[in-house]
Amino acid sequence: MALEFGRSAFIKYAKESTYGTAVTTTVSNRVTSVSLSRSQERERTTHLSQGDAGFATNTFDGFEQAGGSVEMPLFYQGNGLLIEVACGASVSVSGSGPYTSVFEPRNTSTNPTLDSLTIDFQRGTGSKETFEGCMVSTISFSCEAGGEASISVEFLAETAQTRASGITPTFGSGAQVFHHQVTAAGLDFNSVNYKVRSFEFSIDNKLERVNNLGSKLTGQPQISDVREVMITATLDLEDNNLYNAQLDGTQSDVSLKFQSGTDEIQFLLRNAKIVDYSDDVTSFGRIERTVTFMGLGVSGGDKPFKITLINGDSTGIGN
Repeated sequence: MALEFGRSAFIKYAKESTYGTAVTTTVSNRVTSVSLSRSQERERTTHLSQGDAGFATNTFDGFEQAGGSVEMPLFYQGNGLLIEVACGASVSVSGSGPYTSVFEPRNTSTNPTLDSLTIDFQRGTGSKETFEGCMVSTISFSCEAGGEASISVEFLAETAQTRASGITPTFGSGAQVFHHQVTAAGLDFNSVNYKVRSFEFSIDNKLERVNNLGSKLTGQPQISDVREVMITATLDLEDNNLYNAQLDGTQSDVSLKFQSGTDEIQFLLRNAKIVDYSDDVTSFGRIERTVTFMGLGVSGGDKPFKITLINGDSTGIGN
């Protein structure tokens, strides 16, 4: 039997019309790490009978668990569908090339359930595993000085099909995002610009599995708590503006933008407050401060965040 290797792994996915009903996948993304898996919980029966040597005599199937994490590089074009599903609302596209695609969160008071994906996971040089009913529990976009920008996603899935023959990707032409492409404005908060050493934009949809009698599979995961969106940044300590802002409860928009030629990706937190701040002194060197901003929603007003892509994709969610 031939050995299998992780090289050539990728994911290919599409939005489902009905939760848990697989569709033909269309968008391919490169990956750096994947832990998508399907497993069966198995428990010992609790009756008091035992085998002759004092060991259990039987087990029963608990719930089937499917899902996991995917780490991938961030591209200016080709990740739009994943962002749309994480936000929950359909993308808004304008322009005539380059196109501007705007992603904002769904209004859960009128439409409380987020969308799901079918994901084909090509397991390196080996087989393909198709995961159904994949919903974005959390997603984060991050970059640090000297590195590649990346996406980290945690999926909750309904189940996966039996592993099958491998498939080939259909990667798009989008350019990858790198650290040196953050615009000169850096991080903007309360009309002040800051240079940053690392940056993370994260969305937590607070999804919870729905387990009921009659099935080993979860029903469509539901939002179980208040959704959260954060920006966490590490900066050199140059002033006390952010320290004072966290004490005063200063509220303002926070933004950061990557740009390469006509391609852009912009992250915006609206009505943000600092919920965590640290500038500990631990060495002779530069003092760093780590700041976490939380975006806040306004009833009937602006959504707490917006992600904007500018690229050559007229749909906003294609390859």
